[in-house]
Amino acid sequence: MSTALHSARQDSATTSRAGRYALVGTAAVLVVLGVAAGAGALRGGKASAAADPLAARVARLEAALAAAQDSAARSLPPAPVMPAAQSASPAQADRFIAAALLLQSAVATPRPWLREYQVMVALAPPGALPAPLAEVLLSHAVRGLPTEAELRERYAVLAPQLVARAPRQGDALDQTFSAIRGAASTIGIAAPPPPTDQEQAIAGVAQQLRRGNLAAAVADAAALAPPLQPLLTGWLTQARARLAVEQAVQETLLRALVAQVPPA
Repeated sequence: MSTALHSARQDSATTSRAGRYALVGTAAVLVVLGVAAGAGALRGGKASAAADPLAARVARLEAALAAAQDSAARSLPPAPVMPAAQSASPAQADRFIAAALLLQSAVATPRPWLREYQVMVALAPPGALPAPLAEVLLSHAVRGLPTEAELRERYAVLAPQLVARAPRQGDALDQTFSAIRGAASTIGIAAPPPPTDQEQAIAGVAQQLRRGNLAAAVADAAALAPPLQPLLTGWLTQARARLAVEQAVQETLLRALVAQVPPA
């Protein structure tokens, strides 16, 4: 048994990983056999003469087994650590947000913003710019859109035409009386007639524009009487386009910022 142990020690230093695993198994079998032999000897009444040498051999076998296990463990390569899956690096996400902010500044002007849009698309991480948002931005990037100040000025030009075409309340006699009263008020001999519902609505659109609430102005203008809508078609188209573009840029920024929030 000591000869086998000496041979096992030499093999553990020169064999491959498969040989070391075989050594571990062999040493374990030897330990089991040694313990079983010792137990049989004790049960046979010979414990007094052979117990000490057998215990020493078992101890040497256990030490050899522990050394073989340590050697095998040190020879194994460490388990690879997989990095967490990320759709974009922090640097790429920051560059995309900076490009989106630059586009937002360009959209606020009446000039085209095609260059800013192309830069933002080039820096966009996967999934950061959905197709519907990209289509809205690209559809107006080449020519640009009127600013809110320009839309306010254009509506101010349209307002007198809208008032002149607005439907009048009452019958023909009431409308004639209101017209006479309006003409007299221009020279200061009569008070002006009270504004009609449509005239109040037309003035309400102008008030929303002065407040900077373009969305409310568009909603109120779209609710004016049908005879007034042909005059408002072009203005409403440009105003709605500006709202859509501004909302697309804002949604793009919000999506990019939410993507940077670490999970709870």
